Amino acid sequence: MLKELIDLAEAYQELSPTRVAILKDLGRVRVEGGWETFAKGDEASLPLWLVKELIKAGYADLREQKLSDAEVGKYLMVEKSLKSGEFSPLKERFYMEVKELLKEFKESPIKTSEDALRKMRLESNVSDLVRIRLRKLVQIAFLKGEVSEFMDKILPEERVLLNALSDVISEWLREVLGAD
Repeated sequence: MLKELIDLAEAYQELSPTRVAILKDLGRVRVEGGWETFAKGDEASLPLWLVKELIKAGYADLREQKLSDAEVGKYLMVEKSLKSGEFSPLKERFYMEVKELLKEFKESPIKTSEDALRKMRLESNVSDLVRIRLRKLVQIAFLKGEVSEFMDKILPEERVLLNALSDVISEWLREVLGAD
């Protein structure tokens, strides 16, 4: 069930608006508000799933900054400095982008020792960042009814996990202690 909920969170993000520059005339395109015409040179905000397809076909170029390994390192430094109930604001599609970044690093050839070091540093930083945030989510899951105040501070995938952890902990407490 957790996988399905994470898939749903990712599907939600696939619908999120993403800025692109139009490289070739597209003509009329169905968007949320109806039909719009896009011509070469236009900038548009389109759903991420459509943006991916347009980029693949050579019709658009991304106007938003992609996640970088240096950015992941900065996120980690900020997260380490925060208290247990605080979360650094990450990009809304952080987990989707970091998965893509890790894949790019894995598939790119290692030509120099610097390439190998960057790859190892990225993997380590991602692992550390996720573990720190996971530890905070587990601590919050113990708070029972106070979980909702953290929902706007975390990412959709983390919301799924926090809800699931809270439910499992509550059920476990009911079973072993007979608590309500």
